[in-house]
Amino acid sequence: MATAVQAPAPLVLVAGTSFSTNLAAAALDVISARPLHRVGMNTGTRGLLADPRPAAFQRTGEVAPVHGLAVLGRVHVIPRRQDLGAVVSEQEAEVEVWNADIQRAQTLEEITVAGPAGIAIMDDLGQPAQFPASGSHVYLVKVLSDGDALIDNLVTWVFAGKDPLGTNLRLLGFRLIPFPFPPNWAQPVTEAFGFMTDIIVSYRGMEQRIQLRAVPVGTIRYATLLDELRDAQMAGAILFGNQARAFGVGRWQFQTRLLQTANAGDHDILCDTSDIPFEPGGMVLLWTDPYHWEVQTIESVLADRVVLDFGLIQSWTAGLTLILPIVVGRLSDDEAFTWDALAIGSTSLTFDIDGFRP
Repeated sequence: MATAVQAPAPLVLVAGTSFSTNLAAAALDVISARPLHRVGMNTGTRGLLADPRPAAFQRTGEVAPVHGLAVLGRVHVIPRRQDLGAVVSEQEAEVEVWNADIQRAQTLEEITVAGPAGIAIMDDLGQPAQFPASGSHVYLVKVLSDGDALIDNLVTWVFAGKDPLGTNLRLLGFRLIPFPFPPNWAQPVTEAFGFMTDIIVSYRGMEQRIQLRAVPVGTIRYATLLDELRDAQMAGAILFGNQARAFGVGRWQFQTRLLQTANAGDHDILCDTSDIPFEPGGMVLLWTDPYHWEVQTIESVLADRVVLDFGLIQSWTAGLTLILPIVVGRLSDDEAFTWDALAIGSTSLTFDIDGFRP
């Protein structure tokens, strides 16, 4: 059965002394129309504020070390480290020696080279040499193509009264021998590469694959025909005399032609780079025959040219010069050299590549 609740009576407000004042008919005082920024300004004369700046003072300047002798008062070798990477042909690097002492000259007593053979310093000042205050000189450091396989040398400019640990240059890299004989194209050039993957299997049988190599490893395999006695003897000497060393392996299937003659010292190689795996930090091979070639490190790659880290050692003729990428590889465990005739040889080589981008 339905029920109902009676609503309370409305609240009636009455006037009285114990209640709030009704402001409906109240008359308010007139509010000042003066601007806000003038309110309170006529209270009397105000005094000036005191000058917060301190009294002027004067000091006599003196010569003092800058940053704890981190810059001035020392001898700097710039750069202190040079990573050469793979060295195939001769490379040159400029090194600046700067006497940052602004008050006195320094005397260079000698230049020492510690480590494996194959480093030459072009010293046109002679020894001993005087470096005036704030004076500098640029030396040419040559890394020769002939020398030990590992490059780990310390070049030190020894100054009188200076710690030689702060005036040295460390050279790092490795030498490799290019295999300058192209494929005979009777058999294809085969490239194989692979990544390493870790596979995690759950209890339900689902798999998660994790890539463990940023750059794949692989192999390059091709056969070459040596139809001249000189070529056969040269190839045999390279293969059997450098089995434990790294080889420069050309990717001959990506060769292109030099479009404009390049002179010694140039940093630009004009060629068509489309669809060719040139990459900054990699190497490029300039080749006319097995006895005339040059390998350089790539700084950058543009649509019509390859820019080199170092200048060219030789001059190269347009049209006759092949341009192709080259990678670092090592001979596999079992390689054979076959004499097909008295002056003709052949071989099928497999190079293990440390890492390259297909």
